[in-house]
Amino acid sequence: MPTTSLPQLFDDDINLKGLLDIVNPKNNLVLADDMMLSDADGIILRVSENYEQNFGFTHESILGKSAFDLEADGTFRPCVTAEVIRQKKKITATQTINHTHKNVMTVGIPLFDNNGVLKYAVCFNTVSMEQINAIHQNYRHLQDSLQQYSQEIAELRLRATATDLVVKSPAMQRLWTLIQNTANTKANILITGETGVGKSAVAKAIHAMSNRANGPFIEVNCAVLHENLIESELFGYEKGAFTGAASGGKIGKIELANHGTLFLDEIGELPPHIQSKLLQLIQEKTIERLSSNRRIELDFRLIVATNRNLEEEVQRGLFRSDLFYRLNVIRVHIPPLRQRPDDILPLAHQFLERFCREYGKQITFSPRFISFLEQFSWPGNVRQLENLMERLVITSQDPILDTTALPLDYGADTAAPASTGGTLEERMSAYEGQIIRESYHRCHTTVAVAKDLGISQATAARKIAKYVKGMEE
Repeated sequence: MPTTSLPQLFDDDINLKGLLDIVNPKNNLVLADDMMLSDADGIILRVSENYEQNFGFTHESILGKSAFDLEADGTFRPCVTAEVIRQKKKITATQTINHTHKNVMTVGIPLFDNNGVLKYAVCFNTVSMEQINAIHQNYRHLQDSLQQYSQEIAELRLRATATDLVVKSPAMQRLWTLIQNTANTKANILITGETGVGKSAVAKAIHAMSNRANGPFIEVNCAVLHENLIESELFGYEKGAFTGAASGGKIGKIELANHGTLFLDEIGELPPHIQSKLLQLIQEKTIERLSSNRRIELDFRLIVATNRNLEEEVQRGLFRSDLFYRLNVIRVHIPPLRQRPDDILPLAHQFLERFCREYGKQITFSPRFISFLEQFSWPGNVRQLENLMERLVITSQDPILDTTALPLDYGADTAAPASTGGTLEERMSAYEGQIIRESYHRCHTTVAVAKDLGISQATAARKIAKYVKGMEE
C-alpha cells in the first residue's frame, strides 16, 4: 500500500508521526505488503489483500474480529495488535500467524488523536526470518554456482586458447590451482623458472582465463631488445623523436596492451633507467611517449618472467628493490621438466601431433623412444623437447619414431635397447609394458587403447592396470 494513501485511512485529528517514521525509507526497515488496522478496542477494521493471501485468511475470517479473541484462540501468538493497545506504545516482536506461519517479524504502531487518546493500532510485517534465511541460502547457492561456472569458463578458455599447457604432474596441478585463483585479479604476477620451462605458456594461460581474454596479449622479450631502443619500443615515440624515427611516430608495446595483458619476459635484463620508468608505470598506470608531454592513461594486467634469482640481483644492486616488491605480488614458480616427469609424455605427444599436422605426416613413438623420453634429463626443459619433436618429425622417414633417429648430441647410448638383460619372458614383458604405456599416454582410455592395439577392452584394462596404474601408485 503506497505511503501517500495512508492518511486517507484515518480521521484528520490523528497524529501520524509515529506511522510515517516507520515507513520512512531512511530507517532501512524492509516492510512487506502485509498491513492490519484495528481500532482502540482491537476490532480489526482493515487488512491488505496480501495479508489475506500470504497467511491463508478469508476476508470474513479476520475483518471485524477482535484482536484479543484472535489472540486467545491462537490465531496470533503473541498478538502484536493486542500488545500495542495494552501498552500504548510501539511494539516490535515475532509472532506466529494462523498457526502455521512462524517467526513473522511484526512492527505495531499506536495512533493517537490530538488529545492523546488512542484511536488505532497499525501493524506491518517485515521480512520474516524464514524469508531472510531463504534469501541467505539462495545467495550462498548463487555464489557457489557462480564460482563453479567461473571455473568452467576458465577451463574452457584454457582449452580453447592455451593448449600448450600440460598439467598432469602434481607440481603443475598445484600451479594450475594458483592460476585459477589469481587469473581474474589485478595483481602483478612474477613467473620464475629455468630457461625453456614454459613461462610464456603460463602467462598466455593466465590471460586466456582472465576477464581480459578478449583484449590483446602483448609479449615482449626484454633480453632481445637493444639497450638504445628498448625505451622507444616499450613506451613509443612521437614523430621526430630521434634520428631514424618513423615519420608518424610509433605506439609502444605497453600502450598496445591497453585493456589486455602485458607480458615482459626476461624482466631481469632491463637496464636501470628502464626499471625506474617501469616502476613509475606500475604506480601511475600512465605513460609518456618519447618527445611528448602528454600523459596517456592505460589499463592493463602486468605479468613478468625471469630465469634469474631477482632476490640476489637486488642484493647485488642490479635490480631495484622497490620494483621487485611491486612485481612480486603473486609468485608463480615453474619447476624444471626433470622434476615433473609425469608431464614429459603428454607434452611429447602434444608436440608430435601438432608437428605431424603442420608437416602432413603420421608418426608414432616406439616403446624404446618412450623409454628415452622418460629417462632423459631435459636440461633445456619444455623448449628442448618441443624443438626435438619438430626436428624429428621433419627428418624422420619412418612412421615409428625410434631412438636411432635421435641426433648425436643426445648421446650414443640412447640407441641401445631399453632392456638388454633378463630372460626372454622378462624382456617380452618389458617390451609389452612399453607398448601399453605409450598407447595409454596417447589414448587416455581403455576403449581407445583397445582400438589402438587391436585387443579387447577387458585385456586393455588388465594390462593398463598392470603396466600403468601400478607404476602411478
